[in-house]
Amino acid sequence: MNRNGREWVRGAMTLALGWAAGVACLAQPILPDAKGQEALINGIMAQVNASVITMEDVYRRARRPMEQIARRARTQEEFNRESMKVQRDILEQAIDRRLVLDDYEKGTRKYPETTIDGVIKDNIKREFGDRLTLTKMLRESGRTFEAFRQEEREAFIVYVMNRSKVSGEIMISPRRIEQRYNASQERYRVGDRAKLRMIVVDASRHARGEARRIADAAMARIQKGEDFAKVAAEVSDDARTYKAGDRGWVDAKEKTLRAELQAAVFKLDAGQTSDVIEFDGSCFILKVEERKPAQVRPLTEVRLEIERELKQEEAERLQKAWYGRLRKKAFIRYS
Repeated sequence: MNRNGREWVRGAMTLALGWAAGVACLAQPILPDAKGQEALINGIMAQVNASVITMEDVYRRARRPMEQIARRARTQEEFNRESMKVQRDILEQAIDRRLVLDDYEKGTRKYPETTIDGVIKDNIKREFGDRLTLTKMLRESGRTFEAFRQEEREAFIVYVMNRSKVSGEIMISPRRIEQRYNASQERYRVGDRAKLRMIVVDASRHARGEARRIADAAMARIQKGEDFAKVAAEVSDDARTYKAGDRGWVDAKEKTLRAELQAAVFKLDAGQTSDVIEFDGSCFILKVEERKPAQVRPLTEVRLEIERELKQEEAERLQKAWYGRLRKKAFIRYS
């Protein structure tokens, strides 16, 4: 990247860290001085019924995605375009969130605050370990525990409201699953597949030349008739991650292994074991346990996958419809 490129990326990162810009006019992001930034952050971006959404509300949620955009964007124009979309999306999400909270307050079913506090306590233990660690983090970011609790309370309410209004028990009929499968079979087409076990002897974990000696010794045991999985469990350096060397099904189309190993896998027939394959001092032994030709995966194999997809689509449709009804009854004004 040239000097000008580096300069705009640094500027974009600074902007992402200190961003505070109005969305109503959707102008390019700006970096105001300290006084101007404080005024913008404390400004109102939208009014939803009796509540307001401030620049600070949006800024806090936009900070991380803005940083990510700044890192990957190749030009200032690309950064501006993507950052504006993030700002719009987060504002709209904040409006929907406020509408859900208002709907909860209007309802008759309320969760005891003690129940909500219990959920928050569990979340703190799971995410931070203890209250002391959380307090330190909040202090460093200039936030109070009360503000944190309010955010957690609202997140819990939004979750349970969505679950009761949207998720629930969405039922997908077998006929819909079959229709989706028949209409999009190309999505479920797979290449040649091989059920693979692999022994890996990583050169970085052993003395120089030792990896080859270990791999040759393992191969000798396999050639004498020892079970490949047993040898892999004892020898392979990745046995903790891949139990007994089990790599599951490898698809010829997906290129999940380095090219040389991928090619070697699909030269083996079911039941065959490769010779020791060495790259950069590391050694590999492959065994193909089964082979399947290229095919469209059968419905029995993808039924649950399709059902989850259809449930997600239906949940999103119901949520959109519910949010639309809430918006029609609400007072919303953009600043």
